[in-house]
Amino acid sequence: MPSAVATMRYALLCLLSFSLSTTFAFVLDKQNPYSQFRKWNAGLNGTIEIEFKTDQPNGLLLYTDDGGTYDFFELKLVNGGLRLRYNLGGGAQILTVGNNLNDGHWHKVQVARRDEHTTLTVDGISQTKTSRGKEFAFGKFTTNSDVFVGGIPPSYDSKLATLALPSVIFEPKFRGAVRNLVYSDLPGQPPRRQELRHSRDLKSSRIGNASGDACERRDPCQHGGVCISTDDGPVCECRDGDYEGAFCERDKAPSEATFRGAEFLSYDLTQTGGEPIVSTQDTISLYFKTRQPNGLLFYTGHEADYLNLAVRDGGVSLTMGLGNGKQEMHIKPSKTRFDDHQWHKLTVHRRIQEVTSFTSFCRVSAIVDDVYSDHSHVAGSFTMLASSRAHVGGSLNARALPGARVHTNFIGCLKKVEFSADTLRLNLIDLARTGSKLITVTGRLEYSCIATDSADPVTFTTRDAHLILPKWEAVKTGTISFKFRTNEPNGLILFNMGAKPPRADLFAVEILNGYIYVHVDLGSGGVKVRASRRRVDDSLWHDFLLRRSGRDGRVTVDGANAEFKTPGESNQLELDGPLYVGGLGSEYSASRTPPVLWTAALRQGFVGCVRDLTLNGKSQDLTAFARQQDSASVRPACHVLMKQCVSSPCQHGGICSEGWNRPLCNCSATNYGGPTCGRESPTIFLNGSQHLTASLGPEHVTQTEELMLRFRTSRAGLLLRTASEHSADRIELAVAAGRIRASVRLGDREKNLLAGTNVADDNWHTVRFSRRASNLRLQVDGAASVRAETILGKASTLEISTLHLGGLYHPEEEIQMTSTLPNFVGYIQKFVFNGIKYIDMAKALGVGSGEEHNRIYDTSNIIFNGRFVKPDSLNVYKAVTFKSKHTYVGLPLLKAYANTYLDFYFRTTEMDGLLFYNGGKKQDFIAIELVSGHVHCVFNLGDGVVTMKDKLKNFLNDNRWHTVSVRRPTPKIHTLQVDDDIEMHTTSSNLMLELDSVLYVGGVPKDMYTVLPVGVLSRQGFEGCMSSLDLPGESPSLLEDAVVPSSSLGSGCEGPTKCTHNACANKGVCVQQWNTYVCDCDLTSFTGPTCYDESIAYEFGPSRGTITYTFPPSSVADTETDKVALGFVTSKADAVLLKIESSNTQDYMQMEIIRGNLFMVYNVGAGDHPLGDETTRVDDGAYHVARFTRNGSRSSLQLDNYDVIIRHPQGGQQSTIFNSMSVVTVGGGGGSARPYSGVLAGLVVDGVRVLELAAAGDPAVSVRGDVRRAHAPLDRDINRMQQTPPSGYGGPGVLDELVYSGAGSGCRDDDEDACVLPDAGSGDDLITPVYVPSTRRPPSKTHKGDTSGKLMKPCDDEDCIEGSGSNGEEITEPERPATTSMSSSTHSMTPPAPATTERLRPDVTSPDVTSHEVPRTTLPDHDNIHAATFGVHTETNRKTTPDDHTHTAHFTPTDRHEEEPTHTTAEDTNHMPEYEDRNENEIEARTPTYEIEGEQDRAPGRVHPDYNGYEHEITTKWYHPKTTDNRVVPPESEFFATIVGIVASILIAIILIVIIVLKYIVFKFDPSYKVTEDKNYQQGASAALLGNQSHSGYQTGVQGGVAAGGQGGAGRPLQPLAAPPPHPVKRDGIKEWYV
Repeated sequence: MPSAVATMRYALLCLLSFSLSTTFAFVLDKQNPYSQFRKWNAGLNGTIEIEFKTDQPNGLLLYTDDGGTYDFFELKLVNGGLRLRYNLGGGAQILTVGNNLNDGHWHKVQVARRDEHTTLTVDGISQTKTSRGKEFAFGKFTTNSDVFVGGIPPSYDSKLATLALPSVIFEPKFRGAVRNLVYSDLPGQPPRRQELRHSRDLKSSRIGNASGDACERRDPCQHGGVCISTDDGPVCECRDGDYEGAFCERDKAPSEATFRGAEFLSYDLTQTGGEPIVSTQDTISLYFKTRQPNGLLFYTGHEADYLNLAVRDGGVSLTMGLGNGKQEMHIKPSKTRFDDHQWHKLTVHRRIQEVTSFTSFCRVSAIVDDVYSDHSHVAGSFTMLASSRAHVGGSLNARALPGARVHTNFIGCLKKVEFSADTLRLNLIDLARTGSKLITVTGRLEYSCIATDSADPVTFTTRDAHLILPKWEAVKTGTISFKFRTNEPNGLILFNMGAKPPRADLFAVEILNGYIYVHVDLGSGGVKVRASRRRVDDSLWHDFLLRRSGRDGRVTVDGANAEFKTPGESNQLELDGPLYVGGLGSEYSASRTPPVLWTAALRQGFVGCVRDLTLNGKSQDLTAFARQQDSASVRPACHVLMKQCVSSPCQHGGICSEGWNRPLCNCSATNYGGPTCGRESPTIFLNGSQHLTASLGPEHVTQTEELMLRFRTSRAGLLLRTASEHSADRIELAVAAGRIRASVRLGDREKNLLAGTNVADDNWHTVRFSRRASNLRLQVDGAASVRAETILGKASTLEISTLHLGGLYHPEEEIQMTSTLPNFVGYIQKFVFNGIKYIDMAKALGVGSGEEHNRIYDTSNIIFNGRFVKPDSLNVYKAVTFKSKHTYVGLPLLKAYANTYLDFYFRTTEMDGLLFYNGGKKQDFIAIELVSGHVHCVFNLGDGVVTMKDKLKNFLNDNRWHTVSVRRPTPKIHTLQVDDDIEMHTTSSNLMLELDSVLYVGGVPKDMYTVLPVGVLSRQGFEGCMSSLDLPGESPSLLEDAVVPSSSLGSGCEGPTKCTHNACANKGVCVQQWNTYVCDCDLTSFTGPTCYDESIAYEFGPSRGTITYTFPPSSVADTETDKVALGFVTSKADAVLLKIESSNTQDYMQMEIIRGNLFMVYNVGAGDHPLGDETTRVDDGAYHVARFTRNGSRSSLQLDNYDVIIRHPQGGQQSTIFNSMSVVTVGGGGGSARPYSGVLAGLVVDGVRVLELAAAGDPAVSVRGDVRRAHAPLDRDINRMQQTPPSGYGGPGVLDELVYSGAGSGCRDDDEDACVLPDAGSGDDLITPVYVPSTRRPPSKTHKGDTSGKLMKPCDDEDCIEGSGSNGEEITEPERPATTSMSSSTHSMTPPAPATTERLRPDVTSPDVTSHEVPRTTLPDHDNIHAATFGVHTETNRKTTPDDHTHTAHFTPTDRHEEEPTHTTAEDTNHMPEYEDRNENEIEARTPTYEIEGEQDRAPGRVHPDYNGYEHEITTKWYHPKTTDNRVVPPESEFFATIVGIVASILIAIILIVIIVLKYIVFKFDPSYKVTEDKNYQQGASAALLGNQSHSGYQTGVQGGVAAGGQGGAGRPLQPLAAPPPHPVKRDGIKEWYV
């Protein structure tokens, strides 16, 4: 029967499981966006349950409200978590439970109400909140809305006022399945499963029987559209707002609008009584285009919180208020403005991160054009971001908006204005255009950007900058007009030429000497018209208009007319080539321009602004041409910047003049060139048979020439001569009779000019010569110019085919160009002819001896057989340091469209790193990187990646300066020069380099390395120094001119020096810098560059004294973090070390000693928080270091090297701010309570070194009472603990346990014989580091025993048997200055293994003292891992009690084979202890057992008598086994020790006989020792330090030992036994023994 019942139950269970597995659920997708159910009878204690599953992280799950008044419940998924937001009339509350709920599994949700308490439960995990107010009923059942699942019906779009939470209509719809919706739908009825109210709009599916996923079979969505699988097939959801259509295949019409100052968009949820939009993070993204420097872009806020975005002074301004915090940003890059009527993208992101239950951080970031950014944060008690109102483009009163920095509305175009808050996403312009009731439109807004760009100006920034437009169609008639402004007197503005031989038509406009000239040639003769009556280089806008009909024309400039008529019979202007605007560029050969166009011959392009260019009445969009062509050199907009010469940019005496927004440096009188006269000019040397020759082509005819060169010689010679293949025309410059002679011959006429005096004096001289048709000018150095005017030849034209610099080279030409002058011998630099720098070009192309054909232009060659002179040194300027591989900066776009000019120096120790990178349009880019110690230049012009590499033999990461030059001297030639190596690449095409974005220097953002083009190998930035950066027309500063700055970029260059683990002593923190490192000593109590020097110390006497520091009024601040550190020596068990107080609150911090233990108590507003070390006593007369840090309410305290004690207060509201820190009192509490006596050193409070200020007499410090300056506080320490030197003082690899205090002392020679030990008496210079274990000491106990104050004398014989010493005789010694009050033995210890535990016990115990095993953990001391000193204490005449413990430790000394000094210290004889010996009958040679007593047994050491006037015991006791069991030494050693003992007894007897014979004569010998490798040395408590010694012929060991005879004195080196000192030192009353 029971089995049948069990079978029945199992069957029922299976049936129930089947029924549950086939539960009907409804699916929500794009075709079924929502479901509607009956009202929820929430009442006061209602519940609602629902189950869902989805793979989408965001979506509205459920919503219901009271009909549009206040109350609502909203359930939605936010990034995979479920958030409940509700309001019961007392304000909205938010609950969030769960994460990763979009895992495709079912999740059960319950919302339960219990009066004012509301609980959200997800899969059994609950969270509860309490509503404010008095009424907690959910609306009224009769007026409440239905329950909506998955979304809100579209009908609510037009009646937002009926929603209590209007923003819910814009929430993303839930995509997934829902089932088991259970709640009560009638008053008084229990909860029940709900059925769909409008089932015709929804599909239901049986869970578990679903068919395959339609999206997996075929995903048709394009452009990032998300595929939603439905029963009817896949449906696309277009997440990217730029596309629309069934498959997101169509470009969406841009959501843009034009604002003219009176139009704006807004929404205000408070007017409908709706709740604000709340979120933990939000994003504002928009595009703007404007010509106005100021205007409101966007505003949002709720109550006192706000975010205000605006264009201000051509930059982007952001102001934000949140809680009590405010933040302001202004993104305004150097030399870049955003009011240039170009589209700019602005993105602002805010995110709240909860730090504590009462404090949150809001991190805000703003970025323009994905390049120019700023970041900050605000702290406060807020929890969410809220938006109840917003404005786009302006408001009725922009000045009245919170955070307003501009007072005008926006004028220009906006597009894609999107506001996202968690899951909510609003496209505000789209909502306004579609008539959403959420958005209010003020004014007549046009939903397109109708502003034309044709009127926008462009700025030509360099002489090579230009635009190429279609030709001007003006065969018979035509008009052309434009506006321009500049302050530079020469420049070609327009140029259009025909191509029909033999004579080409011409139209050109140029500025020459400040006046406008027009050139028109219809093929039958040209005319040159001066069109302006006044100068136009005055930085003002000027109007130009030309009308032509046939041969007649009129030019109007600023209203002044000038008429002209072309000669000849032609009346048609046939222009075949393109129209050049702004110049011709360096790639355009001057031989193709007519001679009458002087600015073209001199390669002087127009630098300034041009706007409103109209050809035959049709406006030309110059900004569009600039974007498509040279967008780096031709910039949109026209802004007048500040004066450029104010900052004195020209170096080495260069003369600065103002150009158009650029400094013009005249470097002609210097040996330097470049944009700012900073780079050494290439210099050549000619020996009389060498020359430089340049071929210009057979048809090069000019009407103007301008040349300059700089030379140094001591003899006469030919400097320059031009030559022609078809005529005798020439220009000749020569040094003759100590003067410069310039000869010009045109046709049959010749003219000579002389200038300068004594120019052959072997000094540098500068020569300038220019010709403008018949006007000649010659100038030498800075003297007045020699001028002449004469008619030369036909039309004053000069034919030139070659230039000869320094002499002639072709035999046939020598006959034609006979010269009476010898060739030039000397140095030449800066040779420039008609704008071309031929020496610079020869160097860039690698032209030198043996090179006969090095192409310059298609029609030009250059030959040079001299040599370049290497400069003596590099001129390093504007140097910066990239401190890490993550440091980078950004400069404006590189001007490299048609030619490349980039020079810089670098210095590094790294093998790899990205130096420069500038991306471009499509595939174009250029990069310079360091790869495996060599420089790579990588670029792509669109026809493939090209890599040029230097071929230097040595690696370049040698920490030396290296020069890099990248050039494109011709359209097809690219060069890379690294130091003296030149690499060249010739391309098959002359494509332009179309770059975009910014020029990154030193690296790129981290996420860009993975997307760098193929060919760029760098995956990290450059670390090192960079300097002397020259770009076209400028030498930018990476610190001042960067549009993407970096705080990790340092000024100057030194180093590098690396931090090491022990670079800083005494736990100092090493702060790495590329060129150096610094030690932060604030938490060490020491000072100096490596935290090794003792800090200033003060001694507090017993009669009370204090030092008080009062913060200056300007320094009183609220602190969230505090750091306090000090060192001290005291014997007082109860005292206040220091107290820090607030000026206006009860906040305080107090460091004190309680019952011998150190405590720190602090209160920052939430009660007292004590923390301390109760296991370690500090009243032991030893030097201790206390370190306290506080971060908010959390704190830590560390004493010496023991464990860090951490306190983290829990519960309640914890304050984190110490308010108004104002007073630091040292030496006692308030009112001199619990005064401190002892030494205190190195006090640092939040970076303020109080004791150093006191020593310097700072007025903020007052010293009162029994306080005086102390010296050498470590000398007061009986243990010399804590002081550990940095690695630099001992030298690399030095493992000695004795370390000199002075830097550079100690033996560092590889030859041990070369090491010279200090003379006697130098022991004070030695510092003995103490091995300090990292674990806590054993618990301290009260010392019990003899308090007589007598210290027992240790055995001093190798027998180590009590009674073999002085038999109780007192040992005295002349007084010496006391250096320390502690004595110990120093041994070279084997470095301890990490975290090893040893059992420390004696081999046998004395009958008087019971020894216990004490476990001890040994950890490496990273400050000084190789050195360790252990004090050895002996105590006798004690009556042992069960509480007495002796802790002993065994250590194995390590043999050392190098000579080391010993250190012996003397004590003040006023404190000389008495010694008593105990008689023992046995004499055994045993390995000594080192005992380290427990903390309570440990004598606290001597303290200055002014403190308390009592002494502390220092005792030593050695124990030896009474039996032979468990021998610690072999029998051979025992036998040897016995023999030694017998020999010693015989020697003692002989000495006594000698003493008797000599009677009153006492011979005193210096102690001499003979030691063997198996010996060890033991010292008493008052003996000096004795280290292991080694020398040739000497060895140290561990068996046997000798004691130094004498209590004080400096340590001496060990001497051979057979060589006693020649001058023994007499010491009365001191007995010594010799073995």
